[in-house]
Amino acid sequence: MKKGTCLLSYAPMRSEPKSGAEMVNALLFGESYQILEESESWLKIKCEYDGYEGWISDAAYSDFQNNSQLVDALFVEASSNGAKFYIPCGALIPRDSKLTVDGQTYTITQKLKTNHHLPLSLRLINTAKSFLNTPYLWGGRSFMGIDCSGLVQVVFKVNGIQLPRDTSQQIEEGELVEFGSQKACDLVFFSKPGLEKVVHVGMMLDDHHIIHAGARVRINELTKDGLYIDGVHCYQLLSIKSII
Repeated sequence: MKKGTCLLSYAPMRSEPKSGAEMVNALLFGESYQILEESESWLKIKCEYDGYEGWISDAAYSDFQNNSQLVDALFVEASSNGAKFYIPCGALIPRDSKLTVDGQTYTITQKLKTNHHLPLSLRLINTAKSFLNTPYLWGGRSFMGIDCSGLVQVVFKVNGIQLPRDTSQQIEEGELVEFGSQKACDLVFFSKPGLEKVVHVGMMLDDHHIIHAGARVRINELTKDGLYIDGVHCYQLLSIKSII
């Protein structure tokens, strides 16, 4: 099966092979995929990292590259003779930090793995906080726009823990925790008030405060009822899961 690698900062994945279709996910730079189907100027792909499927424009296709170094900063700058572009957190780059895109070689000078001496919980917290005020974007996974499950997946990805893409999948991970026993880095899942379907997820920063993507990446206090944002009961608590 033919494979490719994303060599754009990110590439939108859509629900159907047309530009106006819903964006359901996004490939980050260096993430690879299998091509499942072709339709005119669109490719149906399966992301190798988490198995997520969707459509990308064939203009986003690049030949397969086996990149293995994770970008753990919110973003890094790649430059070449005055030309620049930005590589987001969670992307994969070559070990020598030199990228070849459209025949041009870009270099990343920023140091990576600067927090790897810290305990895992602090690394997760630091990564999550770096996204504060990132705007909410359905299907997004980067500092340019991110959704709730995308935030959780990328934060854990750059710290060596693989989680599935969607909230409905993430809720199946880890061990149940009773309210009142939650700790930093536990995942908290929510429904809309009065309903039981999971629609939202965030990560605890301590035993009372949660970081999540709701309108923007923000910090709120977790209550037994769920989340109140600007005085409005927006989310009802469903479950708390320990991942680490």
